[in-house]
Amino acid sequence: MKITGKNEKINPLMGLYVAAGLLIASLPIRIYQLLTIIESDTGFYKTVDRSVYVMYILAFAAVVIPYILATVAKNIPASKSPFRRNKILAATSFFLGAGIVLDVVSAASKLIINARNFTASGLSFFGTAEQGQVPLLFEAIIGIFAAIYLFVFGISYIDGRTTYSQYKFLAITPFFWAMARLVLRFIRKISYVNVSDLMLELFGIAFMMVFFMSFARISSGLSNNKAMRSVFASGSVAVFFLGVSNIARVVMLVSGNGAGIPNEYPLSICDLAFAFFAAAYIVNAYKCAKENDSKELVEETKVSENDMQTDDNFLSE
Repeated sequence: MKITGKNEKINPLMGLYVAAGLLIASLPIRIYQLLTIIESDTGFYKTVDRSVYVMYILAFAAVVIPYILATVAKNIPASKSPFRRNKILAATSFFLGAGIVLDVVSAASKLIINARNFTASGLSFFGTAEQGQVPLLFEAIIGIFAAIYLFVFGISYIDGRTTYSQYKFLAITPFFWAMARLVLRFIRKISYVNVSDLMLELFGIAFMMVFFMSFARISSGLSNNKAMRSVFASGSVAVFFLGVSNIARVVMLVSGNGAGIPNEYPLSICDLAFAFFAAAYIVNAYKCAKENDSKELVEETKVSENDMQTDDNFLSE
Protein backbone atom coordinates (compact mmCIF):
# COMPACT_ATOMS: atom_id res chain seq x y z
CA MET A 1 0.00 0.00 0.00
CA LYS A 2 1.45 3.34 -1.04
CA ILE A 3 1.27 5.93 1.74
CA THR A 4 3.58 8.62 0.36
CA GLY A 5 2.13 12.07 0.64
CA LYS A 6 -1.35 11.16 1.91
CA ASN A 7 -1.60 13.13 5.15
CA GLU A 8 -2.53 16.80 4.78
CA LYS A 9 -2.47 17.48 8.54
CA ILE A 10 1.30 16.97 8.88
CA ASN A 11 3.31 20.16 8.59
CA PRO A 12 6.26 19.52 6.23
CA LEU A 13 8.53 21.26 8.75
CA MET A 14 7.57 18.82 11.50
CA GLY A 15 10.57 16.58 10.80
CA LEU A 16 12.92 19.54 11.27
CA TYR A 17 11.12 20.53 14.47
CA VAL A 18 11.48 16.99 15.82
CA ALA A 19 15.18 16.90 14.93
CA ALA A 20 15.70 20.27 16.64
CA GLY A 21 13.83 19.10 19.75
CA LEU A 22 15.86 15.90 19.95
CA LEU A 23 19.02 17.95 19.44
CA ILE A 24 18.16 20.18 22.40
CA ALA A 25 17.37 17.13 24.53
CA SER A 26 20.64 15.44 23.53
CA LEU A 27 23.02 18.33 24.17
CA PRO A 28 23.13 18.07 28.00
CA ILE A 29 23.69 14.32 27.68
CA ARG A 30 26.44 14.79 25.12
CA ILE A 31 28.22 17.44 27.20
CA TYR A 32 28.02 15.16 30.25
CA GLN A 33 29.59 12.35 28.22
CA LEU A 34 32.43 14.56 27.00
CA LEU A 35 33.15 15.63 30.55
CA THR A 36 33.04 12.17 32.12
CA ILE A 37 33.05 9.04 29.92
CA ILE A 38 34.74 9.94 26.62
CA GLU A 39 38.38 9.05 25.91
CA SER A 40 40.17 12.26 24.97
CA ASP A 41 42.49 10.53 22.49
CA THR A 42 40.07 8.25 20.58
CA GLY A 43 36.62 9.75 21.10
CA PHE A 44 35.24 6.34 22.17
CA TYR A 45 33.31 5.64 25.36
CA LYS A 46 35.69 4.46 28.07
CA THR A 47 32.75 3.27 30.15
CA VAL A 48 29.13 2.62 29.19
CA ASP A 49 26.43 4.04 31.42
CA ARG A 50 22.74 4.85 30.94
CA SER A 51 23.50 8.02 29.01
CA VAL A 52 24.96 5.94 26.18
CA TYR A 53 21.72 4.01 25.71
CA VAL A 54 19.68 7.20 25.94
CA MET A 55 21.87 8.77 23.25
CA TYR A 56 21.38 5.75 20.98
CA ILE A 57 17.60 5.95 21.45
CA LEU A 58 17.55 9.67 20.67
CA ALA A 59 19.77 9.14 17.61
CA PHE A 60 17.50 6.34 16.38
CA ALA A 61 14.44 8.56 16.80
CA ALA A 62 16.23 11.40 14.98
CA VAL A 63 16.65 9.16 11.93
CA VAL A 64 13.30 7.37 11.85
CA ILE A 65 10.82 10.12 12.74
CA PRO A 66 11.88 12.76 10.16
CA TYR A 67 11.86 10.14 7.40
CA ILE A 68 8.40 8.89 8.37
CA LEU A 69 7.03 12.43 8.52
CA ALA A 70 8.59 13.37 5.17
CA THR A 71 7.15 10.21 3.63
CA VAL A 72 3.53 10.59 4.79
CA ALA A 73 3.23 14.40 4.60
CA LYS A 74 1.29 15.54 1.56
CA ASN A 75 2.28 19.18 1.37
CA ILE A 76 6.01 18.75 0.78
CA PRO A 77 7.09 21.47 -1.70
CA ALA A 78 7.61 20.49 -5.32
CA SER A 79 11.12 19.49 -6.35
CA LYS A 80 11.89 22.84 -7.88
CA SER A 81 14.49 25.38 -6.90
CA PRO A 82 12.83 27.31 -4.04
CA PHE A 83 13.80 30.82 -5.07
CA ARG A 84 12.94 33.94 -3.13
CA ARG A 85 15.30 36.60 -1.82
CA ASN A 86 16.40 35.37 1.57
CA LYS A 87 19.25 36.98 3.48
CA ILE A 88 19.26 34.26 6.14
CA LEU A 89 19.73 31.51 3.56
CA ALA A 90 22.39 33.61 1.86
CA ALA A 91 24.22 34.12 5.17
CA THR A 92 24.18 30.40 5.99
CA SER A 93 25.38 29.64 2.47
CA PHE A 94 28.33 32.02 2.94
CA PHE A 95 28.97 30.48 6.36
CA LEU A 96 29.07 26.99 4.84
CA GLY A 97 31.28 28.17 1.98
CA ALA A 98 33.72 29.68 4.48
CA GLY A 99 33.60 26.46 6.52
CA ILE A 100 34.48 24.44 3.45
CA VAL A 101 37.41 26.79 2.75
CA LEU A 102 38.71 26.11 6.26
CA ASP A 103 38.26 22.39 5.64
CA VAL A 104 40.24 22.67 2.38
CA VAL A 105 43.07 24.44 4.20
CA SER A 106 43.06 21.76 6.91
CA ALA A 107 43.02 18.94 4.35
CA ALA A 108 45.86 20.51 2.36
CA SER A 109 47.95 20.95 5.52
CA LYS A 110 47.42 17.33 6.52
CA LEU A 111 48.24 16.24 2.98
CA ILE A 112 51.61 18.05 3.03
CA ILE A 113 52.52 16.88 6.54
CA ASN A 114 51.64 13.28 5.71
CA ALA A 115 53.61 13.44 2.45
CA ARG A 116 56.71 14.63 4.30
CA ASN A 117 56.39 11.84 6.84
CA PHE A 118 55.86 9.24 4.13
CA THR A 119 58.84 10.48 2.15
CA ALA A 120 61.01 10.38 5.26
CA SER A 121 59.91 6.79 5.79
CA GLY A 122 60.79 5.80 2.23
CA LEU A 123 57.20 5.75 0.97
CA SER A 124 55.66 7.63 -1.94
CA PHE A 125 53.70 10.88 -1.68
CA PHE A 126 50.44 8.92 -1.32
CA GLY A 127 51.75 6.43 1.22
CA THR A 128 49.51 3.37 1.43
CA ALA A 129 45.81 3.06 0.64
CA GLU A 130 44.98 2.74 4.33
CA GLN A 131 46.55 6.12 5.07
CA GLY A 132 43.95 8.04 3.05
CA GLN A 133 46.08 10.43 1.02
CA VAL A 134 43.97 10.01 -2.13
CA PRO A 135 40.59 10.92 -0.57
CA LEU A 136 42.34 13.70 1.37
CA LEU A 137 43.70 15.13 -1.89
CA PHE A 138 40.28 14.77 -3.51
CA GLU A 139 38.65 16.51 -0.54
CA ALA A 140 41.05 19.45 -0.82
CA ILE A 141 40.57 19.89 -4.59
CA ILE A 142 36.82 19.33 -4.85
CA GLY A 143 36.25 21.43 -1.74
CA ILE A 144 37.48 24.51 -3.61
CA PHE A 145 34.74 24.09 -6.23
CA ALA A 146 32.14 23.29 -3.57
CA ALA A 147 32.98 26.51 -1.71
CA ILE A 148 32.74 28.53 -4.93
CA TYR A 149 29.30 27.09 -5.62
CA LEU A 150 28.06 27.89 -2.11
CA PHE A 151 29.24 31.49 -2.50
CA VAL A 152 27.48 31.78 -5.89
CA PHE A 153 24.38 30.23 -4.32
CA GLY A 154 24.41 32.79 -1.50
CA ILE A 155 24.91 35.74 -3.86
CA SER A 156 21.93 34.55 -5.92
CA TYR A 157 19.67 34.79 -2.87
CA ILE A 158 20.80 38.38 -2.31
CA ASP A 159 20.68 39.87 -5.81
CA GLY A 160 17.47 38.08 -6.84
CA ARG A 161 18.90 36.07 -9.73
CA THR A 162 18.96 32.28 -10.04
CA THR A 163 22.58 32.35 -11.19
CA TYR A 164 23.47 29.13 -9.37
CA SER A 165 21.11 27.06 -11.56
CA GLN A 166 23.40 27.63 -14.55
CA TYR A 167 26.33 25.76 -12.97
CA LYS A 168 25.22 22.14 -13.12
CA PHE A 169 28.74 20.74 -12.64
CA LEU A 170 29.46 22.90 -9.61
CA ALA A 171 26.10 21.90 -8.11
CA ILE A 172 27.29 18.32 -7.58
CA THR A 173 30.67 19.25 -6.06
CA PRO A 174 29.36 19.62 -2.46
CA PHE A 175 28.15 16.00 -2.71
CA PHE A 176 31.60 14.76 -3.79
CA TRP A 177 33.26 16.84 -1.08
CA ALA A 178 31.04 15.21 1.56
CA MET A 179 31.74 11.79 0.03
CA ALA A 180 35.50 12.28 0.39
CA ARG A 181 35.04 13.24 4.04
CA LEU A 182 32.93 10.15 4.67
CA VAL A 183 35.57 7.88 3.09
CA LEU A 184 38.20 9.36 5.40
CA ARG A 185 36.03 8.56 8.41
CA PHE A 186 35.76 4.93 7.32
CA ILE A 187 39.53 4.68 7.03
CA ARG A 188 39.92 5.45 10.72
CA LYS A 189 40.12 2.65 13.26
CA ILE A 190 36.57 1.81 14.26
CA SER A 191 35.22 0.07 17.34
CA TYR A 192 31.70 -0.83 16.31
CA VAL A 193 30.67 -1.51 19.91
CA ASN A 194 32.23 1.46 21.63
CA VAL A 195 31.67 4.25 19.11
CA SER A 196 30.94 7.84 20.06
CA ASP A 197 32.16 10.86 18.09
CA LEU A 198 32.90 8.70 15.07
CA MET A 199 29.33 7.39 14.99
CA LEU A 200 27.85 10.89 15.16
CA GLU A 201 30.12 12.14 12.37
CA LEU A 202 29.55 9.10 10.15
CA PHE A 203 25.79 9.42 10.34
CA GLY A 204 25.89 13.20 10.03
CA ILE A 205 28.10 13.21 6.93
CA ALA A 206 26.19 10.30 5.36
CA PHE A 207 22.91 12.21 5.56
CA MET A 208 24.73 15.36 4.43
CA MET A 209 25.64 13.44 1.27
CA VAL A 210 22.03 12.43 0.70
CA PHE A 211 20.96 16.04 1.17
CA PHE A 212 23.59 17.38 -1.25
CA MET A 213 22.65 14.82 -3.91
CA SER A 214 19.02 15.94 -3.92
CA PHE A 215 20.09 19.57 -3.49
CA ALA A 216 22.22 19.30 -6.66
CA ARG A 217 19.34 17.80 -8.64
CA ILE A 218 16.93 20.51 -7.55
CA SER A 219 19.40 23.38 -8.05
CA SER A 220 20.31 22.23 -11.56
CA GLY A 221 16.71 21.51 -12.58
CA LEU A 222 17.27 17.77 -13.01
CA SER A 223 15.28 16.53 -10.02
CA ASN A 224 12.65 13.83 -9.78
CA ASN A 225 9.44 14.25 -7.80
CA LYS A 226 10.97 12.77 -4.62
CA ALA A 227 14.03 15.00 -4.40
CA MET A 228 12.49 17.57 -2.08
CA ARG A 229 11.18 14.85 0.25
CA SER A 230 14.74 13.56 0.46
CA VAL A 231 15.97 17.08 1.25
CA PHE A 232 13.45 17.52 4.07
CA ALA A 233 14.20 14.08 5.57
CA SER A 234 17.99 13.86 5.19
CA GLY A 235 18.52 17.53 6.01
CA SER A 236 16.60 17.22 9.28
CA VAL A 237 18.56 14.11 10.29
CA ALA A 238 21.90 15.73 9.44
CA VAL A 239 20.94 18.78 11.51
CA PHE A 240 20.59 16.51 14.53
CA PHE A 241 23.84 14.56 14.17
CA LEU A 242 26.11 17.40 13.09
CA GLY A 243 24.44 19.81 15.49
CA VAL A 244 24.68 17.61 18.59
CA SER A 245 28.35 16.80 17.99
CA ASN A 246 29.57 20.30 17.14
CA ILE A 247 27.37 22.48 19.35
CA ALA A 248 28.50 20.34 22.29
CA ARG A 249 32.10 21.06 21.28
CA VAL A 250 31.37 24.79 21.13
CA VAL A 251 29.92 24.65 24.65
CA MET A 252 32.99 22.76 25.87
CA LEU A 253 35.32 25.37 24.38
CA VAL A 254 33.36 28.35 25.66
CA SER A 255 33.11 26.88 29.16
CA GLY A 256 36.86 26.28 29.35
CA ASN A 257 36.62 22.49 29.03
CA GLY A 258 38.22 22.21 25.61
CA ALA A 259 40.58 19.51 26.91
CA GLY A 260 37.60 17.17 27.07
CA ILE A 261 37.13 17.30 23.29
CA PRO A 262 38.74 14.23 21.65
CA ASN A 263 41.96 15.06 19.82
CA GLU A 264 40.87 13.41 16.56
CA TYR A 265 37.44 15.07 16.62
CA PRO A 266 37.85 18.83 17.02
CA LEU A 267 35.16 21.40 16.34
CA SER A 268 34.19 21.24 12.65
CA ILE A 269 33.07 24.65 11.41
CA CYS A 270 31.91 23.25 8.08
CA ASP A 271 29.70 20.61 9.74
CA LEU A 272 28.20 23.17 12.10
CA ALA A 273 27.64 25.55 9.17
CA PHE A 274 25.92 22.80 7.21
CA ALA A 275 23.43 22.23 10.03
CA PHE A 276 22.41 25.90 9.84
CA PHE A 277 22.37 25.87 6.03
CA ALA A 278 20.21 22.74 5.78
CA ALA A 279 17.70 24.14 8.29
CA ALA A 280 17.53 27.49 6.45
CA TYR A 281 17.14 25.78 3.07
CA ILE A 282 14.27 23.60 4.29
CA VAL A 283 12.43 26.51 5.91
CA ASN A 284 12.92 28.66 2.81
CA ALA A 285 11.60 25.90 0.53
CA TYR A 286 8.48 25.55 2.65
CA LYS A 287 7.82 29.30 2.86
CA CYS A 288 8.44 29.75 -0.87
CA ALA A 289 5.94 26.99 -1.71
CA LYS A 290 3.41 28.45 0.71
CA GLU A 291 3.73 31.91 -0.85
CA ASN A 292 3.33 30.46 -4.35
CA ASP A 293 0.23 28.55 -3.26
CA SER A 294 -1.25 31.77 -1.85
CA LYS A 295 -0.54 33.63 -5.08
CA GLU A 296 -2.10 30.85 -7.15
CA LEU A 297 -5.18 30.89 -4.90
CA VAL A 298 -5.55 34.65 -5.37
CA GLU A 299 -5.19 34.30 -9.13
CA GLU A 300 -7.73 31.47 -9.24
CA THR A 301 -10.15 33.60 -7.21
CA LYS A 302 -9.75 36.51 -9.64
CA VAL A 303 -10.34 34.22 -12.60
CA SER A 304 -13.46 32.81 -10.96
CA GLU A 305 -14.78 36.31 -10.25
CA ASN A 306 -14.16 37.33 -13.86
CA ASP A 307 -15.97 34.23 -15.08
CA MET A 308 -18.93 35.02 -12.81
CA GLN A 309 -19.07 38.59 -14.10
CA THR A 310 -19.00 37.29 -17.66
CA ASP A 311 -21.87 34.91 -16.88
CA ASP A 312 -23.87 37.74 -15.27
CA ASN A 313 -23.37 39.95 -18.33
CA PHE A 314 -24.44 37.11 -20.57
CA LEU A 315 -27.63 36.51 -18.55
CA SER A 316 -28.46 40.22 -18.48
CA GLU A 317 -28.33 40.33 -22.25
